Amino acid sequence: MKDKKDTKLRLALIFTSLCFCKAVQGQEEESYDTPQEKITDWKNPADWLELGADLRLRTEYDNNRRLDKDAAGHERVVLPRFRARAGVRIGLTDDIDFNIRFAMEPRYYIRPLSQDPQFIRNEILLDKFNLTCRKAFGLPLTIVAGRQELKLGSGWLIAEGTPLDGSRTAFFDALRLTYILEESDTTVDFVWVENHADSAKLFKPFNDRDEDFLEQDEQGAIFYFAKKTGKDAGIDAYFIYKHDYDRAVSSGYEGEIYTPGVRKYGRLNEHWQYHMEFAPQFGHKNGKNLGAFATNNQLIYNYNDEKQNKIYLGYEYLSGNDDKDKNFDRGWARTDTWSVLYQGGIDSIDGRSYDNSNMHRIYADWETNPAEKMNLRCGYALLFADENTSAGGSGGMSKAGNFRGQLLKAMIKYKASKMIEHRIEGEAFFPGDFYNKDKNDPAVLVRYGLYLTW
Repeated sequence: MKDKKDTKLRLALIFTSLCFCKAVQGQEEESYDTPQEKITDWKNPADWLELGADLRLRTEYDNNRRLDKDAAGHERVVLPRFRARAGVRIGLTDDIDFNIRFAMEPRYYIRPLSQDPQFIRNEILLDKFNLTCRKAFGLPLTIVAGRQELKLGSGWLIAEGTPLDGSRTAFFDALRLTYILEESDTTVDFVWVENHADSAKLFKPFNDRDEDFLEQDEQGAIFYFAKKTGKDAGIDAYFIYKHDYDRAVSSGYEGEIYTPGVRKYGRLNEHWQYHMEFAPQFGHKNGKNLGAFATNNQLIYNYNDEKQNKIYLGYEYLSGNDDKDKNFDRGWARTDTWSVLYQGGIDSIDGRSYDNSNMHRIYADWETNPAEKMNLRCGYALLFADENTSAGGSGGMSKAGNFRGQLLKAMIKYKASKMIEHRIEGEAFFPGDFYNKDKNDPAVLVRYGLYLTW
């Protein structure tokens, strides 16, 4: 069975390569007035064919992401870390497309020297493989079947299907039905999800390195109702069912989780915007009944000036306790939405990476465009635990403290052209009394990224 899958994948890769070669060959004798015109023609060599590719190059340095400067391997330098993706969209008819994309993100660790092997994730995998059908059955219905990316609403709970491989991929193996009611400006989505921990379960990667996507297999359904009530206003309601089974590692989950939720957003006046989202949660996980709650809220003040200055004020809460029966499950949103340093490393000291349960987050961000094509965003956050989860002060946590710490961050983006973007970002975390003296060292992260899109 695996041999058949390998053969299909190789044929798909060969086909994609031929499409790229054909496109490039077809443009050799053409003349263009601008580089952008040439790129556009290269991407669309025929009405039924669209090519795409992007490359992300990163250099990263972080220190004490486990809040312990004496720990082995506490200092990490990754150079290079690059993600390359190439794909093709084939128009079978005016309303039916076939989409395929390959991705890879190898990393080389300069430090720590103990990292073995130094070069990891040197594999190529399918991160998009789906059939899209619009106006299905003569209705305002779009069906997407297969491997696809999903982000519903704000992306707070539905954005990431493969959390263990970081930002390399974010896909879901899913069936999505989207029904649009134009007269009421309403969209209704139904999604069935069938994700697997094993990266080779459906499509075996080339040069497979056994990099799991998840800690367990996941199955579930999403119903998402979104109604626009104005230009920048609307209300969403949703229900998420998630079934975790077949643990791949000891930190995997088993159980069934139900998450209804509502999101409201809009404008108060020409300067103020708001966003509110609330989600209770119930079910059972790892043999315990689950009763949890989360909310995510934000106020934005827009100066409406030449530099596009904005102030963001926010509060996020995810319940949690030491018995884990109140720990809110982030479900399909385990990604670094607000901190690369904290969510991907520090948070795992008392849980799993990107879970972020048992937390209060109060923050203020400032965003501006200091120069043409340049964007700057700085932020400060106070982090608290809902409850102290260490009865005996073990595992790096104190016996009674609830203050997780302070987070400072900044990011500069420079859009050199439509195809090229530079990013420099830095973060620093100063731990509070939630952690004990063994986990009390500040952590830092610095990262540069070059983004190329064709």
